[in-house]
Amino acid sequence: MVNARRAAAIGFCVLLAAAGAATLFLPPPAVLDKKGERYLCTWDDGRATEEDYLSAYSALDGIAEDGEIELKRGTHVGKIRASEAFSACNAVLSEGSLLELLQLGTGDVSRIERAALFREYGGAVYYSVDEFRYTGEKVVRAGADRADRVVLLSGALPAGYLAEMGAREVRIAAEGEFSADRLLGSRVEKFSAAAPYLAENDALYLETAGQKRLIAGLPAATALTLSACDYADEGALLPCTALETLTLPFAGNAARSTGKNFDGTFAWLFSDEEGFAVPKSLKRVKILGGELVSHCFYACPDLEEADACGLRAEDVARDAFADMVGWKTVHSPNRDIILTGEYTSHTAPCGCTVFERI
Repeated sequence: MVNARRAAAIGFCVLLAAAGAATLFLPPPAVLDKKGERYLCTWDDGRATEEDYLSAYSALDGIAEDGEIELKRGTHVGKIRASEAFSACNAVLSEGSLLELLQLGTGDVSRIERAALFREYGGAVYYSVDEFRYTGEKVVRAGADRADRVVLLSGALPAGYLAEMGAREVRIAAEGEFSADRLLGSRVEKFSAAAPYLAENDALYLETAGQKRLIAGLPAATALTLSACDYADEGALLPCTALETLTLPFAGNAARSTGKNFDGTFAWLFSDEEGFAVPKSLKRVKILGGELVSHCFYACPDLEEADACGLRAEDVARDAFADMVGWKTVHSPNRDIILTGEYTSHTAPCGCTVFERI
Protein backbone atom coordinates (compact mmCIF):
# COMPACT_ATOMS: atom_id res chain seq x y z
CA MET A 1 0.00 0.00 0.00
CA VAL A 2 2.77 2.34 0.92
CA ASN A 3 4.65 1.52 -2.25
CA ALA A 4 1.55 2.19 -4.34
CA ARG A 5 1.07 5.61 -2.74
CA ARG A 6 4.74 6.40 -3.17
CA ALA A 7 4.63 5.42 -6.83
CA ALA A 8 1.56 7.59 -7.37
CA ALA A 9 3.23 10.57 -5.68
CA ILE A 10 6.36 10.15 -7.77
CA GLY A 11 4.26 9.93 -10.93
CA PHE A 12 2.40 13.09 -10.03
CA CYS A 13 5.65 14.96 -9.40
CA VAL A 14 7.03 13.82 -12.73
CA LEU A 15 3.93 15.07 -14.54
CA LEU A 16 4.06 18.39 -12.63
CA ALA A 17 7.75 18.88 -13.46
CA ALA A 18 7.08 18.10 -17.12
CA ALA A 19 4.28 20.64 -17.26
CA GLY A 20 6.47 23.26 -15.57
CA ALA A 21 9.31 22.62 -18.00
CA ALA A 22 6.97 23.01 -20.93
CA THR A 23 5.94 26.46 -19.76
CA LEU A 24 9.56 27.61 -19.90
CA PHE A 25 9.38 27.48 -23.69
CA LEU A 26 6.19 29.52 -23.95
CA PRO A 27 6.23 33.34 -24.18
CA PRO A 28 4.40 35.29 -21.50
CA PRO A 29 0.66 35.93 -22.11
CA ALA A 30 1.25 39.55 -23.18
CA VAL A 31 3.58 38.43 -25.96
CA LEU A 32 1.21 35.67 -27.04
CA ASP A 33 -1.55 38.24 -27.38
CA LYS A 34 0.57 40.30 -29.79
CA LYS A 35 2.29 37.45 -31.62
CA GLY A 36 -0.39 37.24 -34.28
CA GLU A 37 -0.37 40.95 -35.13
CA ARG A 38 -0.70 41.90 -38.78
CA TYR A 39 0.00 45.34 -40.26
CA LEU A 40 -1.23 46.84 -43.51
CA CYS A 41 1.65 48.58 -45.32
CA THR A 42 1.04 50.95 -48.24
CA TRP A 43 4.00 51.32 -50.61
CA ASP A 44 5.11 54.22 -52.78
CA ASP A 45 4.45 52.19 -55.95
CA GLY A 46 0.79 51.69 -55.04
CA ARG A 47 1.09 48.18 -53.60
CA ALA A 48 -0.42 47.18 -50.27
CA THR A 49 1.05 44.29 -48.29
CA GLU A 50 0.07 42.54 -45.08
CA GLU A 51 3.09 42.26 -42.80
CA ASP A 52 3.67 40.23 -39.68
CA TYR A 53 6.05 41.47 -36.98
CA LEU A 54 9.18 39.76 -38.33
CA SER A 55 8.68 40.90 -41.93
CA ALA A 56 7.90 44.47 -40.83
CA TYR A 57 10.80 44.59 -38.36
CA SER A 58 13.29 43.38 -40.98
CA ALA A 59 12.36 46.39 -43.15
CA LEU A 60 11.81 48.93 -40.35
CA ASP A 61 13.39 52.29 -41.13
CA GLY A 62 11.93 54.30 -38.26
CA ILE A 63 9.32 57.01 -37.84
CA ALA A 64 8.49 59.09 -40.93
CA GLU A 65 8.12 62.88 -40.77
CA ASP A 66 4.34 62.49 -40.91
CA GLY A 67 4.42 60.26 -37.82
CA GLU A 68 3.74 56.96 -39.58
CA ILE A 69 5.86 53.80 -39.31
CA GLU A 70 8.24 53.68 -42.26
CA LEU A 71 9.55 50.52 -43.93
CA LYS A 72 12.15 50.28 -46.71
CA ARG A 73 12.80 47.44 -49.12
CA GLY A 74 15.33 48.21 -51.80
CA THR A 75 14.36 51.55 -53.34
CA HIS A 76 10.74 51.39 -52.18
CA VAL A 77 9.27 53.06 -49.10
CA GLY A 78 6.17 51.81 -47.33
CA LYS A 79 4.14 53.17 -44.42
CA ILE A 80 2.11 51.53 -41.69
CA ARG A 81 -0.56 53.80 -40.26
CA ALA A 82 0.20 54.76 -36.67
CA SER A 83 -2.31 54.16 -33.90
CA GLU A 84 -3.49 56.92 -31.56
CA ALA A 85 -1.59 55.27 -28.71
CA PHE A 86 1.63 55.32 -30.73
CA SER A 87 1.16 58.96 -31.78
CA ALA A 88 0.62 59.95 -28.14
CA CYS A 89 3.80 58.13 -27.06
CA ASN A 90 5.77 59.63 -29.95
CA ALA A 91 4.65 63.15 -28.97
CA VAL A 92 5.70 62.65 -25.33
CA LEU A 93 9.09 61.14 -26.22
CA SER A 94 9.71 63.93 -28.71
CA GLU A 95 8.52 67.00 -26.81
CA GLY A 96 7.19 65.93 -23.40
CA SER A 97 8.11 67.26 -19.97
CA LEU A 98 9.92 65.10 -17.42
CA LEU A 99 6.63 64.40 -15.63
CA GLU A 100 4.98 63.32 -18.89
CA LEU A 101 7.96 61.13 -19.73
CA LEU A 102 7.91 59.41 -16.34
CA GLN A 103 4.16 58.77 -16.69
CA LEU A 104 4.54 57.30 -20.19
CA GLY A 105 2.89 53.92 -20.79
CA THR A 106 3.17 51.80 -23.95
CA GLY A 107 0.68 49.04 -23.09
CA ASP A 108 -1.64 49.82 -26.03
CA VAL A 109 1.18 50.19 -28.57
CA SER A 110 1.72 47.40 -31.09
CA ARG A 111 4.99 45.47 -31.28
CA ILE A 112 6.15 47.14 -34.50
CA GLU A 113 5.22 50.56 -33.11
CA ARG A 114 7.18 49.85 -29.95
CA ALA A 115 10.16 48.80 -32.06
CA ALA A 116 9.90 52.05 -34.04
CA LEU A 117 9.80 54.11 -30.84
CA PHE A 118 12.87 52.38 -29.48
CA ARG A 119 14.67 52.80 -32.81
CA GLU A 120 13.95 56.55 -32.62
CA TYR A 121 14.45 57.27 -28.91
CA GLY A 122 16.46 54.39 -27.46
CA GLY A 123 19.70 56.27 -28.06
CA ALA A 124 18.49 59.51 -26.45
CA VAL A 125 19.28 60.92 -23.01
CA TYR A 126 16.79 63.21 -21.30
CA TYR A 127 18.62 65.57 -18.94
CA SER A 128 17.11 67.35 -15.96
CA VAL A 129 19.72 67.51 -13.17
CA ASP A 130 20.05 63.75 -13.74
CA GLU A 131 19.93 61.43 -16.76
CA PHE A 132 16.82 59.55 -17.95
CA ARG A 133 16.44 57.00 -20.77
CA TYR A 134 13.65 55.24 -22.65
CA THR A 135 13.84 51.46 -22.18
CA GLY A 136 11.34 50.48 -24.86
CA GLU A 137 8.51 50.37 -22.33
CA LYS A 138 8.99 53.40 -20.10
CA VAL A 139 11.36 56.24 -19.18
CA VAL A 140 13.59 55.60 -16.17
CA ARG A 141 16.46 57.29 -14.36
CA ALA A 142 19.59 55.76 -15.86
CA GLY A 143 23.18 56.81 -16.49
CA ALA A 144 24.66 56.82 -19.97
CA ASP A 145 28.08 56.57 -21.59
CA ARG A 146 26.92 57.52 -25.09
CA ALA A 147 23.90 59.24 -26.62
CA ASP A 148 23.14 60.21 -30.19
CA ARG A 149 20.57 62.74 -28.95
CA VAL A 150 20.46 64.84 -25.78
CA VAL A 151 17.24 66.49 -24.68
CA LEU A 152 17.79 69.29 -22.17
CA LEU A 153 14.54 69.40 -20.18
CA SER A 154 15.56 71.92 -17.50
CA GLY A 155 18.60 73.60 -16.02
CA ALA A 156 21.99 73.51 -17.73
CA LEU A 157 24.12 70.69 -19.11
CA PRO A 158 27.52 70.10 -17.51
CA ALA A 159 30.48 71.54 -19.43
CA GLY A 160 31.76 69.05 -21.98
CA TYR A 161 28.72 66.77 -21.63
CA LEU A 162 27.69 66.87 -25.30
CA ALA A 163 31.25 66.10 -26.39
CA GLU A 164 31.55 63.22 -23.92
CA MET A 165 28.26 61.70 -25.06
CA GLY A 166 29.21 61.98 -28.74
CA ALA A 167 25.80 63.59 -29.35
CA ARG A 168 24.84 64.51 -32.91
CA GLU A 169 21.56 66.19 -31.98
CA VAL A 170 20.45 68.39 -29.09
CA ARG A 171 16.97 69.57 -28.21
CA ILE A 172 16.39 72.45 -25.79
CA ALA A 173 13.08 72.53 -23.92
CA ALA A 174 11.47 75.73 -22.64
CA GLU A 175 12.96 75.31 -19.14
CA GLY A 176 16.45 74.56 -20.42
CA GLU A 177 19.36 76.97 -19.93
CA PHE A 178 21.67 76.77 -22.91
CA SER A 179 24.80 78.61 -24.03
CA ALA A 180 27.33 78.12 -26.82
CA ASP A 181 30.11 76.92 -24.52
CA ARG A 182 28.14 73.69 -23.90
CA LEU A 183 28.86 72.81 -27.55
CA LEU A 184 32.64 73.17 -27.40
CA GLY A 185 34.41 70.08 -28.69
CA SER A 186 31.14 68.40 -29.67
CA ARG A 187 29.98 67.03 -33.02
CA VAL A 188 26.39 68.27 -32.84
CA GLU A 189 24.79 68.43 -36.30
CA LYS A 190 21.21 69.36 -35.48
CA PHE A 191 19.28 71.71 -33.18
CA SER A 192 15.62 71.48 -32.23
CA ALA A 193 13.96 73.63 -29.62
CA ALA A 194 10.78 74.71 -27.88
CA ALA A 195 9.73 78.34 -27.35
CA PRO A 196 11.18 80.68 -26.21
CA TYR A 197 14.12 79.00 -28.00
CA LEU A 198 14.14 78.85 -31.77
CA ALA A 199 16.25 76.62 -34.02
CA GLU A 200 16.68 78.20 -37.42
CA ASN A 201 19.22 77.85 -40.25
CA ASP A 202 21.67 75.77 -38.16
CA ALA A 203 21.64 78.31 -35.35
CA LEU A 204 19.88 78.66 -32.00
CA TYR A 205 18.11 81.83 -30.85
CA LEU A 206 16.22 82.98 -27.76
CA GLU A 207 13.12 85.14 -28.18
CA THR A 208 12.10 87.19 -25.14
CA ALA A 209 10.25 90.49 -24.69
CA GLY A 210 10.22 91.25 -28.40
CA GLN A 211 13.97 90.63 -28.72
CA LYS A 212 15.65 87.88 -30.71
CA ARG A 213 19.09 86.86 -29.48
CA LEU A 214 21.65 84.62 -31.15
CA ILE A 215 22.75 81.91 -28.70
CA ALA A 216 24.88 79.49 -30.72
CA GLY A 217 25.73 78.03 -34.11
CA LEU A 218 26.09 74.36 -35.00
CA PRO A 219 29.64 73.02 -34.52
CA ALA A 220 29.33 70.89 -37.68
CA ALA A 221 28.33 73.81 -39.94
CA THR A 222 30.67 74.77 -42.78
CA ALA A 223 28.33 77.42 -44.23
CA LEU A 224 26.10 79.43 -41.91
CA THR A 225 23.49 82.09 -42.67
CA LEU A 226 22.27 83.79 -39.52
CA SER A 227 18.71 85.13 -39.35
CA ALA A 228 17.84 88.71 -38.51
CA CYS A 229 18.16 89.26 -34.76
CA ASP A 230 18.69 92.04 -32.22
CA TYR A 231 21.68 90.77 -30.28
CA ALA A 232 24.41 88.13 -30.45
CA ASP A 233 25.93 86.46 -27.39
CA GLU A 234 29.68 86.71 -26.91
CA GLY A 235 31.30 83.59 -28.35
CA ALA A 236 28.05 82.42 -29.97
CA LEU A 237 29.99 80.94 -32.91
CA LEU A 238 33.05 79.78 -30.97
CA PRO A 239 32.06 76.09 -31.33
CA CYS A 240 31.85 76.49 -35.15
CA THR A 241 35.43 75.46 -35.86
CA ALA A 242 34.72 74.20 -39.40
CA LEU A 243 33.11 77.36 -40.78
CA GLU A 244 34.11 78.38 -44.31
CA THR A 245 31.35 80.84 -45.25
CA LEU A 246 29.31 83.11 -42.97
CA THR A 247 26.42 85.48 -43.69
CA LEU A 248 25.25 87.58 -40.75
CA PRO A 249 22.85 90.48 -40.09
CA PHE A 250 25.56 92.62 -38.47
CA ALA A 251 29.13 92.40 -37.21
CA GLY A 252 29.69 92.27 -33.45
CA ASN A 253 26.95 91.97 -30.84
CA ALA A 254 24.35 94.36 -32.30
CA ALA A 255 23.59 96.40 -35.40
CA ARG A 256 24.14 99.84 -33.86
CA SER A 257 26.11 101.44 -31.05
CA THR A 258 23.02 102.34 -29.01
CA GLY A 259 24.42 101.49 -25.59
CA LYS A 260 27.58 101.19 -23.51
CA ASN A 261 27.76 97.41 -24.05
CA PHE A 262 28.03 97.66 -27.83
CA ASP A 263 30.92 95.79 -29.43
CA GLY A 264 31.19 96.07 -33.20
CA THR A 265 34.16 93.71 -33.53
CA PHE A 266 33.40 90.82 -35.87
CA ALA A 267 35.52 88.47 -33.71
CA TRP A 268 33.11 89.05 -30.80
CA LEU A 269 31.24 86.01 -32.12
CA PHE A 270 34.38 83.88 -31.63
CA SER A 271 35.50 85.28 -28.28
CA ASP A 272 36.68 83.00 -25.49
CA GLU A 273 38.28 83.59 -22.09
CA GLU A 274 41.72 83.97 -23.64
CA GLY A 275 40.86 86.22 -26.57
CA PHE A 276 39.52 85.50 -30.05
CA ALA A 277 39.49 82.19 -31.94
CA VAL A 278 38.20 82.95 -35.44
CA PRO A 279 38.58 79.65 -37.34
CA LYS A 280 41.31 79.59 -39.97
CA SER A 281 38.88 77.80 -42.28
CA LEU A 282 36.60 80.86 -42.44
CA LYS A 283 37.37 82.59 -45.74
CA ARG A 284 34.18 84.40 -46.85
CA VAL A 285 31.98 86.79 -44.85
CA LYS A 286 28.92 88.76 -45.91
CA ILE A 287 27.44 91.41 -43.60
CA LEU A 288 23.88 92.48 -44.42
CA GLY A 289 23.40 95.45 -42.09
CA GLY A 290 24.52 97.50 -39.13
CA GLU A 291 27.88 99.26 -39.17
CA LEU A 292 31.51 98.24 -39.64
CA VAL A 293 33.48 100.02 -36.95
CA SER A 294 37.17 100.91 -36.88
CA HIS A 295 39.27 97.70 -36.99
CA CYS A 296 36.07 95.68 -37.29
CA PHE A 297 38.01 92.66 -38.61
CA TYR A 298 40.66 92.58 -35.91
CA ALA A 299 41.95 89.01 -35.32
CA CYS A 300 40.84 87.87 -38.79
CA PRO A 301 44.15 87.42 -40.67
CA ASP A 302 42.89 84.41 -42.65
CA LEU A 303 39.72 86.02 -43.97
CA GLU A 304 39.92 86.34 -47.77
CA GLU A 305 36.59 87.83 -48.85
CA ALA A 306 34.38 90.43 -47.17
CA ASP A 307 31.11 91.73 -48.65
CA ALA A 308 29.35 94.71 -47.06
CA CYS A 309 26.98 95.45 -49.95
CA GLY A 310 23.75 96.92 -48.58
CA LEU A 311 25.33 99.03 -45.87
CA ARG A 312 25.54 102.80 -46.21
CA ALA A 313 28.95 104.22 -47.10
CA GLU A 314 28.98 106.27 -43.89
CA ASP A 315 28.45 103.10 -41.86
CA VAL A 316 31.77 101.60 -43.00
CA ALA A 317 34.79 102.99 -41.16
CA ARG A 318 37.80 103.82 -43.33
CA ASP A 319 39.98 101.33 -41.42
CA ALA A 320 37.28 98.65 -40.93
CA PHE A 321 39.20 96.17 -43.13
CA ALA A 322 42.71 97.22 -42.11
CA ASP A 323 43.43 94.02 -40.15
CA MET A 324 42.45 91.67 -42.99
CA VAL A 325 46.06 91.03 -43.99
CA GLY A 326 45.14 87.92 -45.99
CA TRP A 327 42.33 89.53 -47.99
CA LYS A 328 41.73 88.85 -51.69
CA THR A 329 38.40 90.59 -52.39
CA VAL A 330 36.53 93.34 -50.55
CA HIS A 331 33.09 94.60 -51.62
CA SER A 332 32.48 97.93 -49.89
CA PRO A 333 29.97 100.80 -50.19
CA ASN A 334 32.75 103.10 -48.93
CA ARG A 335 35.42 103.43 -51.59
CA ASP A 336 37.82 105.32 -49.31
CA ILE A 337 39.10 102.42 -47.21
CA ILE A 338 42.51 101.25 -46.01
CA LEU A 339 43.75 97.91 -47.37
CA THR A 340 47.16 96.24 -47.26
CA GLY A 341 49.14 95.35 -50.40
CA GLU A 342 48.55 96.27 -54.02
CA TYR A 343 45.13 95.99 -55.59
CA THR A 344 42.82 97.04 -58.40
CA SER A 345 39.26 98.32 -57.98
CA HIS A 346 36.11 98.78 -60.03
CA THR A 347 32.55 99.95 -59.47
CA ALA A 348 29.99 97.14 -59.22
CA PRO A 349 26.44 97.43 -60.68
CA CYS A 350 25.12 97.98 -57.12
CA GLY A 351 27.27 101.12 -56.79
CA CYS A 352 29.74 99.60 -54.33
CA THR A 353 33.47 99.41 -55.00
CA VAL A 354 35.05 95.99 -55.46
CA PHE A 355 38.71 95.77 -54.47
CA GLU A 356 40.78 92.86 -55.79
CA ARG A 357 44.26 92.14 -54.57
CA ILE A 358 47.02 91.77 -57.15
